[in-house]
Amino acid sequence: MNKQQLFSALVGAALTLGMALPFGHMTWASGVDMSHSIVAASGAAAPAGGNYLMFLHARLNAQPEVAFDAILSGPSHSGVFVGDGRRTSTIALGGNPDPATGNFGFVNNPFITPNGNVVFDVNQNSVFTSNRREVSPLVQIGEPAPGGGTVSPQAGYVANDGGVIAYWANVSDSTATQGIFRTDGAETVAIARDDIGTPTGGSFTLLGDPVINNRGEVAFFTEMSGGTADFGIFRGDGGNLTPIFVANQMAPGGGTFTDFGDPVINAHGQVAAHCFLANSANPSGLFVGDGTNADAIAYEGQPAPKGGNYESFSVPLRLNDRGEVAFPALLTGGTSRSGIFRGDGKRTTAMALAGTLAPGTTGTFQSFDNIKLGIDGRVAFIATLTVGVGGVDFSNNMGIWIGTSDEDLQLVVRTGEVIDGKVLTGLPTGSAILNEFDMNENGLVWIGSFQSTGRAVVFTQIVGKN
Repeated sequence: MNKQQLFSALVGAALTLGMALPFGHMTWASGVDMSHSIVAASGAAAPAGGNYLMFLHARLNAQPEVAFDAILSGPSHSGVFVGDGRRTSTIALGGNPDPATGNFGFVNNPFITPNGNVVFDVNQNSVFTSNRREVSPLVQIGEPAPGGGTVSPQAGYVANDGGVIAYWANVSDSTATQGIFRTDGAETVAIARDDIGTPTGGSFTLLGDPVINNRGEVAFFTEMSGGTADFGIFRGDGGNLTPIFVANQMAPGGGTFTDFGDPVINAHGQVAAHCFLANSANPSGLFVGDGTNADAIAYEGQPAPKGGNYESFSVPLRLNDRGEVAFPALLTGGTSRSGIFRGDGKRTTAMALAGTLAPGTTGTFQSFDNIKLGIDGRVAFIATLTVGVGGVDFSNNMGIWIGTSDEDLQLVVRTGEVIDGKVLTGLPTGSAILNEFDMNENGLVWIGSFQSTGRAVVFTQIVGKN
């Protein structure tokens, strides 16, 4: 199911949501003080008319400000907004005038830069940006593609702190059928097209979704044909394409790469990915490379910190500018069935393990969902607790934790808690897809469910750190 289908399916569910949560905050004392502020809530009046019904995406900048999208009760049916818990501004509305084509049919999926500019999807085939005074297009369907033809961007884009975006698009009226492009709205460059040869020979046959860093470097997974490799991960800047990992390449520690998961990239151009291996005792591993050097973070079958072996790795994978990778893994041969870890190729730290005591509770971790990694090595994650252990039932079995290791892990919030007089009943799951959970140095933003009132966008500020 793509984002368009998912959004449409949720519109009907949104109609059952209730009335507003009041703005406010509470302080949650668990070694680290957490202040929770509700930015927007189901049933509350939206600043440009109508009421909020449903939220799908929330992103955070350093101000801190929260950009979020909402399904609305009318007169507009969708909107993109920015709020801080005290006031909220409207960035764009479904039905708002579009400088190029008349009006926006549908807006969602915002990203907010450190200086407050907001990037967002329009109609699932165009991307616009707002500086809070005017809205302008970054890319629209039918625009000329660098190298020939016209583009038809597909739902989804990635943006960096400068508001520059990278996106995957179908290409028409050209020898190319698809490409990955980067634009700042004034200049668009082709990162890769399937009518241009690969650095390893042959041609691209299937280009994956891109990721971008603040230098404008774009990394992506691709399938290839006619060359020395069938699969690879490349990094491009619009001028050069650098192979990071390619099939048949020797892997650190022995064996050869065969296939790859989706990459992530940091500010230095390092790229991390889950890589599959042949001719190795380890079927797969997590690696970081820059096109010259590559380091192994963890191998399937390798001993994990605190006992057991890595059985398999799952998503999401996170990489910070220190070259640290945070990752979830299934475990075998020990007392824990799964865990979250952070490693840099030299040392790996256990963040949390299934079956162990969850700090701030008398319960134990059962499973883990989305994770985020800070520039200082802190990891935040959503977890589910084991029902029936330590007073845990289905009303209080989810939470968010943050820390640099399992030794200083702190509870941020837990279902069953009361925020502004309302009971929290659910936290985002599967949120790696919808961006319902974000983190920076100031705190966290997350979309929660509340008893009798639907959903709310909540900013959690980290008031003090151990």
